[in-house]
Amino acid sequence: MATEWLTLTLGGTNVAISPSTPIDFAKIAAEMRTIVARWYNAQIKIIDPNIGDTAWNPTTNAYTGNAAVEIYSGAARIQPISNASMPDLGITQGSIQSIRVQVPYDATIGLVRKGLQVQVVSGGQDATLQDLQFVVRSGINSSYGWNRTIECDADVKSVSDGS
Repeated sequence: MATEWLTLTLGGTNVAISPSTPIDFAKIAAEMRTIVARWYNAQIKIIDPNIGDTAWNPTTNAYTGNAAVEIYSGAARIQPISNASMPDLGITQGSIQSIRVQVPYDATIGLVRKGLQVQVVSGGQDATLQDLQFVVRSGINSSYGWNRTIECDADVKSVSDGS
């Protein structure tokens, strides 16, 4: 009886898969994290706009204090999601483009939830990314994630027409 093997080398790690050998997903995920990090050419901040110490100042007619809390700052990969946009429907003048942001896996970041904001500090090879505001739609990750994938929306019309 012949045993079939599929052997693949990932970043120097030889990964052999057979029906009788258990797959070490944790080892594969740890190895792949360093490989996918090569594509992180942008710098971002993930911000929670809803928490922080603020107080209303009636003299200045504004909130004072730290209005937002930064929960991540560092390297990222930013990519539009093909065909995932909402066209201008005549009701609002907006064009919402879906964006995928990937950051290094870090269990200390915690849940990246809907409503958080992604601020682009450096857009890598595309400086126009810094003009967009991304709002998180989802940030739940795989149990053996190679990186943290965050799905966002951006209103690209607000930048293109200067409003």
